[in-house]
Order: sequence, then structure tokens, then C-alpha cells
Amino acid sequence: MRVVVTSFGSAGDFNPLLAIAAGLMRRGADVTFVSNPFYADRVRQTGVRFVGAGERFDLFAALEANPGYLESLNGVMRIWNELAVPSIRDLYPVVLDTLRDTGATAVVSHVLGYGGAWAAAKAGVRSVIVSTTSTVWLSRHEPMVFGNRRVPRAARVGLTMALRYAGALVARRPLGRLAAGLGAPAVADIVRAADCNLGIWPEWFRRRAPDDPPRSEPCGFVFDYDDPSQPLRHDVAEFLAAGEPPIVAGFGSAASLHAAERYRAVAQACARLKRRCLLIGASAGAVTASADVLAVKAAPYVRVFPAAAAIVHHGGFGTCAEALRAGRPSLVTPFAFDQFDTAARVDERGFGRWLRGDPTDPETLAEGLRSVLSDPAVADGARRAAAEIAARPDGADRAAELIESLA
Repeated sequence: MRVVVTSFGSAGDFNPLLAIAAGLMRRGADVTFVSNPFYADRVRQTGVRFVGAGERFDLFAALEANPGYLESLNGVMRIWNELAVPSIRDLYPVVLDTLRDTGATAVVSHVLGYGGAWAAAKAGVRSVIVSTTSTVWLSRHEPMVFGNRRVPRAARVGLTMALRYAGALVARRPLGRLAAGLGAPAVADIVRAADCNLGIWPEWFRRRAPDDPPRSEPCGFVFDYDDPSQPLRHDVAEFLAAGEPPIVAGFGSAASLHAAERYRAVAQACARLKRRCLLIGASAGAVTASADVLAVKAAPYVRVFPAAAAIVHHGGFGTCAEALRAGRPSLVTPFAFDQFDTAARVDERGFGRWLRGDPTDPETLAEGLRSVLSDPAVADGARRAAAEIAARPDGADRAAELIESLA
């Protein structure tokens, strides 16, 4: 089977598509990954063939320079206009050329990957859409959580349905203009039109719903590619071994760029609780290191989270999945977007707690951590999630199997 895979975005959007590409290659597929040249080294580390589209664009530099991207409503529009649309323009012609050059019979795209989906429609090949968060499948049966507070279910159903239908109407005209400018088929709803829709979560995290997209399948959590031959950096390994399990705080690849106040609050909360803490992220260096505090710009969650007493994170889908795989309880402090929904699901299923207070207030964080650390039911819930993940096939391999079945 020959397949073209394409994606863009921060780690939570990009890495699952890369893991699926690697899963397809393990099953013997001929895989070509098309994306911005910024991602070339990351793709080639997995052994997948890479084709660049557009001029090199450092997404994380753009996110760091524009904190407004993390604002829930205005941020969504800015991300679409300033990041997604240019990516679509770059990807469409290159994916189309790659399909012709390789003879691929399927294109696997991120849920915002209109360039890949439109190229599949133009070439008459299969289109697979990967949704990297469960909120994309807007359902009245699984209504979305929109903010950092509990809202009656009936109100959430109304808001979810309004977003589903109004969003489609609002997007149809600009998408049509964009497609016309590219000479692409005007497929406004690439999810509903797809030959297969993959959700990168297990059914026990987000149940199937009667109004889910057609031909949809939850395939389980898809985890980042990790090279086990690369040792854990010395200072992190030494810190983890030096005392009791620490509180670990990680806010993903994008939110961590603007999380200095949250890292400070976590460190101060841990001092009040007389707990050690490990802070991971781009702005963690705002906290002064000490015998009980280590701040690093990066460390692999897959190797660090299992050594934690509890994990403070933002509810990014990839970070949440790693916390659940580690079997350690979470304190979720959302920034924006789908993170509130993820926090609510973690809380409702007993895997951790959703902090609805001020995440930059040390006492609020300390109280949240006390609740997480002292509740045996939360510890049991986190271990149960890890056992569920370990007992099932890897999400990337299951996704690859489903894509292969299209042939």
C-alpha cells in the first residue's frame, strides 16, 4: 500500500500523524510524509520519507511571539487565518504532485488538513481524517465543555449543536473561495466526506455517539515517537533518583511557551506542601532551581511521568494521554480550546482533578494537589487508566491497521 500522510501544528497535532505514518511503515506500507520543511528532521528520525511544502516556517517561534493564539475565541480565528490557511495553500499542490509521483491510493490528513483532503478528492483516492481531540466530533450525546466552570448539560448540548451547525455555515464560503483559488474541489466538510475518520482516543475515554461522523472509529491514544536509545538527560535522571517522587508539571509544546506564571505557582505550591517538583517546558526556566526544584526546557514525558507523584498539566490531548499511560493522577489546569473538555473527562472518570480556580495562585494549586495526592480513589483511577492502555493495541498501530483495510 502506498500512502501520503500530512499534518501541521504543535506537538499535539503533528506527532500523532507522524506516529501513524511510522505505524503504517512498520506494516510494510510505502509512506511519504508531506509537511512544512520545519518538520523534516523530526520525520526523518522515524525513517519515513519526507517531502517539504512551502518555505520553512518555525511554528513555535510564531506561537511564542503571539500569545494571543492561546485565547479561546480570537485565538481560533487567528490560528485559522494566519497559520492554517497558509499551510493549506502550501500543502495542496505538493500533496497532489506526490500522489502522482508515488501512485499512492490514500491520503491521511489532520482534521484541519484541507490541503491533503482536497488533493485526495482531486486525485480520486481515499481520504482518511485523523481527529486529534474528541471535541472535533461535535455530538449532542457527548456535549463539549466550553470553559473553566461546570455548565448544565442542556446548555452544553445547545452550545455544541450551535457550534456544529453555525460553524459549518460560517466556514463554507471562505473555504469555497480558498478551494477555488487553488483549483481544488470545494469539499467544505472533509470529516463527513472522508472514507475513514479516526479518533485518537479509546472508547472508555470518549464513548461512541449516534451522531458521530460517518465511517468513524476510535483507535486508542496515539503516543509520540520516542527513541529509547537516547538516554534521559543526566540532571533529570539524577533529580528523579535523589528523593521521593516529585510533582511534575508539563504544559505541552505550545502552552508552555507562555506558562511562566503557572510554573512559578506550581513551585510555590510544592514548597507549601513540602514536595519536590520537576518543571518541564519552554518557560519553566522562569523558576529558580534549588535542591527541591528542577526546571528544564524539555524532557520526554513517557520517561518522566511514571516517576511522578502527581502530574500538573493543561489538558492538551497528547500530554493527558501520557499522564494516563503513566498511571499517575492528574491536576488539570486548562488554558483554552478543547482543554476544558479534556479536564472534565479526566475529572468525571476519576483519573484526576479539574482545577477550576486560578492556576497562577499557589494556594489554589496547593489545595488542588492536596486533593489529588490524598484521595485513594484518584490513585486507583489513574492506575486503572494505565492498565486499560497497556491491555489494548497501540493506537498508532490500530490506526495503521484501519487505514490498511481501505485497500
